[in-house]
Amino acid sequence: MAAEKSKHGELRGSQKILERLAKNGEVPSPAAIVEAFKFPASAKIPYWLIRGIPPAYFDWKAKLEVPISDIGSVIQSLTALNDSTINLKILINGIPYPDVAEIVIANTEGED
Repeated sequence: MAAEKSKHGELRGSQKILERLAKNGEVPSPAAIVEAFKFPASAKIPYWLIRGIPPAYFDWKAKLEVPISDIGSVIQSLTALNDSTINLKILINGIPYPDVAEIVIANTEGED
């Protein structure tokens, strides 16, 4: 899969953020991810996986756990990236009342 580049040859969307985060092949900390993607401070990241080394195309998959009230904020942060490759799966948990949402984010096709 080729890297997404604009007319001027620069990476766009999640690829641009991931390139900045994955310095020297290191996986960024959950705090750095929350800050870079402008997720709400309440977001917990149980796992985060980046595959690829710059300047390769970054495949990424993340799972966020956020309160139900912060789902809109996460979605707004992701749509602001203007990245058409992002796939979202939202699972709302809580008995008897929903209280936590698990959001799986990926930028590769066919990944579950």
